[in-house]
Amino acid sequence: MNDPGGTRHHGQGSIAHPVQALIQDIHARAARLNEGAVANYIPELAKADPRDFGIAIAFSDGHVYETGDSRKPFTIQSVSKPLVYALALKDRGRDHVLKRIGVEPSGDAFNSISFDERHNRPFNPMMNQGAIVAASLVRGDGIEERFARVRALFEAFAGGPLGFDEAVYRSEDETGHRNRAIAYLELNAGMIEEPVLEHLDLYFRQCSILVTARDIAVMAATLANYGVNPVTQQRVIPVSIARDVLSVMATCGMYDYAGNWQFDVGIPAKSGVGGGILATLPNEVGIGVYSPPLDALGNSVRGIKVCTELSRNLKLHLLDRNVSGRTVFRRIYRSSEVRSKRVRGPEETKILEANGQRIAVYELQGDLAFANSEQITRVALQDADTTDQFILDARRVLSADPAAHGLLTRLLQIMQARRKNVIVSVTRPSPALDDLVEVLSGAGALVEDFDTALENAEDRLIAALTPGTRDAALDLSDVEVLGRLSAGDLDRLRSHLEPTRYRAGDLILREGAPADRLMFLTRGRVDVVVALADSKARYRVATIEAGNMFGELALLEGGKRTADVVAATDVECLVLTHEALDILSEQSPELASHLVFAVARSLAERLRRATREIAALAR
Repeated sequence: MNDPGGTRHHGQGSIAHPVQALIQDIHARAARLNEGAVANYIPELAKADPRDFGIAIAFSDGHVYETGDSRKPFTIQSVSKPLVYALALKDRGRDHVLKRIGVEPSGDAFNSISFDERHNRPFNPMMNQGAIVAASLVRGDGIEERFARVRALFEAFAGGPLGFDEAVYRSEDETGHRNRAIAYLELNAGMIEEPVLEHLDLYFRQCSILVTARDIAVMAATLANYGVNPVTQQRVIPVSIARDVLSVMATCGMYDYAGNWQFDVGIPAKSGVGGGILATLPNEVGIGVYSPPLDALGNSVRGIKVCTELSRNLKLHLLDRNVSGRTVFRRIYRSSEVRSKRVRGPEETKILEANGQRIAVYELQGDLAFANSEQITRVALQDADTTDQFILDARRVLSADPAAHGLLTRLLQIMQARRKNVIVSVTRPSPALDDLVEVLSGAGALVEDFDTALENAEDRLIAALTPGTRDAALDLSDVEVLGRLSAGDLDRLRSHLEPTRYRAGDLILREGAPADRLMFLTRGRVDVVVALADSKARYRVATIEAGNMFGELALLEGGKRTADVVAATDVECLVLTHEALDILSEQSPELASHLVFAVARSLAERLRRATREIAALAR
């Protein structure tokens, strides 16, 4: 995970994802802070460059955003404490560790010499006293094996190999007299056992492991994933241990600034005098910040500024949470797999079959907040090179917080700049999404019911690929179902057809009426609608365009109509009545047979298409 060159990382190509843009903006503003001083009580730490400054955010799916000196190595220092505490819990068990180390905030400095005298133990594992006891509980045969286990755990958390700063380790060992005093007081009180110097050596070594802001962001995301590294998918620690570590970090991780931290930032965190801050929001993100200048309490000045701004901008505070743990994507598919209810003419059908993949449908679910809205934005930007129309199907979204509003609005702005269209589908009325609808409508998104959204996207794609009017009346030969008939057969059929016109809104076929005519649509559109049970509402089953037929029951078993057919626009069609069909069957039985087979082929194709759509939606 380390990049020895310490190169700066600022973006993801020419498009700045909203999260990337945000951390770059925060970095630029926080970089101007000149408060604080580099730690000097360990001589080697005093050599750090106060200008170094990196930010990284790792998500629960393993994606990382970073900026500044996010790959610059520095020693982990006290950011190591929650990880070693996790190893102690794994090695010794919760009950044993609780007898040796408490979980209460102390209100004292990180290196204070104070203990919970009532229980004869350090107050918590996030201060030096508790961290030394935690190190003493790590199993292993000798210092080399014990340190190898600690280092392996850190690397599993980070998802890759980590370096070691020999000079800092030697400097810690040579100047760590206060920690020795703490350790011997603990030995005297029975809080730890021999070999004390080996325990101290392990503690000094763990603090000298090299990490980057990106490394600690992934470490934080591993804790956010309750022990599963989001990059490697390796389970590093059990869920129960991750929960215990997060609990102690939430109350004790920022020393005697812990109360203010929870009030302003509100997520579990741990700082280190090397300039690092690890912060983790369960189920969502891990944050890593590196900036050496520290405040009087031993916390990175810029690190606190960054985490405070991220929390406020993105609503990361634990008490702002109102999100479900489900993935935000129910499914993702393309219009080449699932089409709208509109039955289009042959030319438009061919266009959609060839180019339907340029329409993406994202079925969303649950509560939209920062982390899952970032995922929506990231996936959309990744798809932008091959997609022209985006439909956000929000019918199953329960709520959306201000951070989601901001990210999705920024997504719309980026898409508009790239001449892409975004359409949002919601269920109306949807009071829980009123704010989101208002925000996105104001930002330029169309908000429609789902099938209308899909039709709209198809129309836009077709218009972009075939500019110009498509309103001219079609010939009988342009009707798709008749495409295999010869010119002679078409002329014979035409002689039996009755040209008919309807005005928009006219009822063409009525539900329950005899199925006594087949209609070839040569201009306009018709809607097939049914009445919903126990309701006055009408449901649109399909919209049929010129170049198609309707009323097929007339050629099959007759019977009654199962739906109304209404002219959606002014309509022209050629009508084959049941009586005309009987005459055609007597005069040209072969033509009548071809016509029946053509209708059957059309119905079979519709069935195949419906099967493909069901398969796509069942994934």
